[in-house]
Amino acid sequence: RPPRSTLFPYTTLFRSIYSDKVVLHTLDGVDIVPARVDVMRGRIQAVHRGERSDVMERGVVDFGDKLIAPAFVNGHTHIAMGAYRGIGGRASQAGNVVEELYFKLESHATDEDFRAFARMGAWDVALSGTGAIIDQYYGGLYVAEAMRDVGLTGIVSPTLQDLAGPGATGWAEAMAITETLATDPVWAKAGIFPALGPHATDTVGDNLWGRLLTLAKRLNLPVHVHVGQSLAEVERSWAVHRCSPVERLQRVGAIDADVRMLLVHMLFVSDADLALLSPEKHTLGYCPRSQVQFAYPANIDSWRRAGLPFILGTDAGLCNDSMNVQQELRWLAGAGVYDVPFGDAHARLRRQGDLNSARAVERHRKERFATDKALAEPIALLDTIGRTAARLHPKFNVGTLNVGAIANVCVWDLNHPSVWPATDPLRALTLGDAGPALHAMVLNGEWFGTPGYVAPSIIGGDLYQAHREEAQGRLAALMTRIG
Repeated sequence: RPPRSTLFPYTTLFRSIYSDKVVLHTLDGVDIVPARVDVMRGRIQAVHRGERSDVMERGVVDFGDKLIAPAFVNGHTHIAMGAYRGIGGRASQAGNVVEELYFKLESHATDEDFRAFARMGAWDVALSGTGAIIDQYYGGLYVAEAMRDVGLTGIVSPTLQDLAGPGATGWAEAMAITETLATDPVWAKAGIFPALGPHATDTVGDNLWGRLLTLAKRLNLPVHVHVGQSLAEVERSWAVHRCSPVERLQRVGAIDADVRMLLVHMLFVSDADLALLSPEKHTLGYCPRSQVQFAYPANIDSWRRAGLPFILGTDAGLCNDSMNVQQELRWLAGAGVYDVPFGDAHARLRRQGDLNSARAVERHRKERFATDKALAEPIALLDTIGRTAARLHPKFNVGTLNVGAIANVCVWDLNHPSVWPATDPLRALTLGDAGPALHAMVLNGEWFGTPGYVAPSIIGGDLYQAHREEAQGRLAALMTRIG
């Protein structure tokens, strides 16, 4: 625990913070400038650019030259599933892990289990510097309660199924929960907003698609769905509907509906499928480390050619082993060169082993490096775990420190060895291992942990310990029920 003297002024109500280095988005990009950030009722109330002597007032917490930046956004996850980490091992990934392992676990779990597990996932996510998530799971209200218990903000998508899966008999309740999250102001105050959560194209029937799209349009809510994530889904789509999963969405009216959609994974899709989508209302979800484990990385080159925006997510902790979305960025930054060792030039090098072949491989690498230049820039990388998520929901203003945004703020110690010397602070924040350098954090306008001691103050606290003990007991009971 930190010495008592270090808690002042953090024991007072959060109001304003200052630093010589604050990350502010502008029309031209990002500035890192001296500024004071004011917060009221969980939102950024004002940003005052200026030196310390010009903007400092009584009660403002001065972080010196530490970097103040928007907290990260995890664009697709299932925080409750972190409880299943390590179950099944590598053998479970050989087949359809969603149906063969996850469905079995989820069929035996209770709503109270989901809440206990989601709390642990929320702690995990927040301690990496993530302030908001986009989650889809069963027991949506319990997931939302778990997020509120920890302080995490985000979009909750109660899973909808009627053809198959653990939620196949509970879709009506999930629809009602979605409407409750949309209409009860207590959730908006907590920075939590709903989306419609059809699980996948092969677990949701035509009638349910019609119902959920009607509700989405009536309440102006986004739709959050897995698409083309497994061969089994594709085979069912062709067997039953004689078309691809994306074409299936078009046939049920989802693609052409006037609703925002987050389509996650998009592994088994064609260029013709992508051409059906609209950059104005469709956002794709990329989870590279998870996809490597349960399938293969999505071809984001095709997404970019189609002009479709995408956000980065971790997926669930059990299929990725981590819910730190910042650690996905290096995979994204290097995505273009993944195909170099599998291209024609490298195949020729392996056959011939001559100098010309080696030079051809290097030309291929340089071409890919140049093509990905814009994608790998720190500002572009930050957008995929930041402000791009705001396009999904009209009230989900995240990823910036602009006025009106949800006050999710991180303070990073640039002198920490994990990011030092931070010659380029944004590069250090995106491509370094930033987590250990987290010095202070604000979630929805309130302190998360004690500044200077964020992780120790959380892990050593009574609330975390109570949550962990409950989740541990529930996990043991679940495993006993499953046998």
